[in-house]
Amino acid sequence: MIKMNFQSHFSLKQFQALAELFNNSRVFQPEVEAKTMADLFSCRLKAPLIVRNARLLGFIMNELSEQLLVTSIWQTVADQNKCFVSIKGNPITRNTLSSAKYCAVKFDTVQNRSIIQAYIQILKNVK
Repeated sequence: MIKMNFQSHFSLKQFQALAELFNNSRVFQPEVEAKTMADLFSCRLKAPLIVRNARLLGFIMNELSEQLLVTSIWQTVADQNKCFVSIKGNPITRNTLSSAKYCAVKFDTVQNRSIIQAYIQILKNVK
C-alpha cells in the first residue's frame, strides 16, 4: 500500500502560524509547536495528536483543503497515518473526521468561523 500524505508545502513561518491557529482554537491537547505541525503535515508524527474538538479540526482542515493548501482527501490521509486520537484515546477515523467536518460546515457550529477563514487567507500569503 502506498503511504499517502497531505501534499502540503508549508514554510517554517506557516507552520508557526498553523500552530498558533490550532492553539488559539484549542483543537489539540496539549498545545502544539511548529515542529509538531511540520511532523503532522509530513505524516511523521511519533504519536497521534490528542484532539479536543473534532468539529473544529474538521472545519480548519476543510478550509485548508478548499484553499488548496492540503489534499482534498485529507481525511483518508489522516486516518491512514493514524494522525489523531480522541481525548479518551480512541483513534479518529476518516468517517469520524468526515462527520465532524460535515456538522461543522453544514450546521454552522463553528464559533469564530470568519476569524479562522481570515487567518487561513493570511497563512496563504506568508512565505
